[in-house]
Amino acid sequence: MNYIEKLKHNLKRQSFIFLAAVLFLPVANSFAYPQNAQNAGNAAGVSVVGASDDQTELFKAAFSGKEKIVRELLDKGVTPDLQNEKGFTPLIVASQYGYDDVVAMLLEKDASLDTQNAGGATALIVAAKNGHEKVVQALLAKGANVDLQTSDGITALMVAAQGGYERIVDALLEKNAKVNLQTEEKVTVLMIAALDGKDAIVDKLLAKNATIDMQASDGTTALYMAVRNGHTGIVKTLLANNAPVNLIAINQTTPLHVAAQNGYVDIVKALLEKGINIEQQDKNQATALTLAALVGQAEIVRLLIEHGASIDHKARNGFSPLILAAQNGHVPVIQVLLEKGAQINQQNEDGITALMWAAMHDHNEAVKLLLEFNADPAIKSNSGKTALEIARDDAIIAMLQSAADK
Repeated sequence: MNYIEKLKHNLKRQSFIFLAAVLFLPVANSFAYPQNAQNAGNAAGVSVVGASDDQTELFKAAFSGKEKIVRELLDKGVTPDLQNEKGFTPLIVASQYGYDDVVAMLLEKDASLDTQNAGGATALIVAAKNGHEKVVQALLAKGANVDLQTSDGITALMVAAQGGYERIVDALLEKNAKVNLQTEEKVTVLMIAALDGKDAIVDKLLAKNATIDMQASDGTTALYMAVRNGHTGIVKTLLANNAPVNLIAINQTTPLHVAAQNGYVDIVKALLEKGINIEQQDKNQATALTLAALVGQAEIVRLLIEHGASIDHKARNGFSPLILAAQNGHVPVIQVLLEKGAQINQQNEDGITALMWAAMHDHNEAVKLLLEFNADPAIKSNSGKTALEIARDDAIIAMLQSAADK
């Protein structure tokens, strides 16, 4: 994998590594359960070891929402608190499927509110995850613990925010749910809401004094996550609340790297207005300008240069913005860079110039533009070859030959 491929690979990795920790919050041990309610007592994994027939029937009835059977069994004295081998209780089961009448019956019989299954999920967490507002309200009214966490550190507030269930978020916040709890990856509910573009929920969390500068295990913040998915409104809200812009995240990046590579012009402007470090280098020694040039973001390239970005900065292996733009045939970016004074004959560590790169990759228009700005076709790489000797396309060879003859 050459430098360019590695750089592009790292761009994708730094953008997506965090998503696994957030978008896939529901873990199997916490939430997954057989969907066929009619087979709730079979060998599919929901049998209750040592349970009586009545107890097994209660699980089956809770799964299928059969209120009459649940009532009969509870009135008969069957305990509502039996757990199966995965730690589920009838209350957790009924809450997961939103059977509010069944939940009410179980609560009348003082079913344990805060029992956690094998993954640490409670009835409140599974109800919040699935958007069952009435069940959530019933559990809260009975005093369910709003801050219990799964084995991965997930709370009811986190899954409600992720699902965009504003009324459930309100209900949990009214019960003083803690807004700064973290998952095992140090993800907070504010990060989740920012990532998923939940503007109203972000506002609610900030109103409850959610800490804005907390970092996940990969260094990302709520601001970083909002930038990653282009949620301009949330970015501006976080910046207005003094979100720090220069905290370093995965691969030594800041939100500016992410905004630049994704073409989020308004977000780049907002970050620059807050004094973000325009010259921060990532693990490949690339700046935001480097990345914008690499992926062809001409407007952002211009914006960064006008705000003082070093136009000829060399990333690892000596790749400058102009060389990267030429290698990828980004003519509008090349135009901006040359108009702003980029060194046209700069060479990377292999002695290859922008003209050589453009010729090598058959970028006809890029070669034409570079020659118009007087790129030197006589320069040799470390291997002793000129752009003409590297070129393969007949039209490019003709242009280079004509330039060499002048």
